[in-house]
Amino acid sequence: HDDDQGIGVLAAIKEANRSEFFMVGGAGSANAMRDIQAGNSVLEATVTYSPTMASSAIKLARLIAQGKGMSDLVENQVPQSITLASETITKDNVDKYLPLGFES
Repeated sequence: HDDDQGIGVLAAIKEANRSEFFMVGGAGSANAMRDIQAGNSVLEATVTYSPTMASSAIKLARLIAQGKGMSDLVENQVPQSITLASETITKDNVDKYLPLGFES
């Protein structure tokens, strides 16, 4: 789930008194990180992704459509694949990433 959606999911899980599984979110929200830090829910991890991912994808699509390349690269064409960094945040490293989280 996305961390924003996870707020409702966690509320439903708590209401149903379920705990036989664990949950992993995606986005790296401060809300999710605080839940992970507290250790009182099934949410045990979240995975960050770049908030600029969508805007960069649109700009790259435009470059491809225009037949252009990226001036900062050696290649003459836009790469077919770009891998963005992401981090898995757990109770072990949440303190390091919490200042970077966004509020849901």
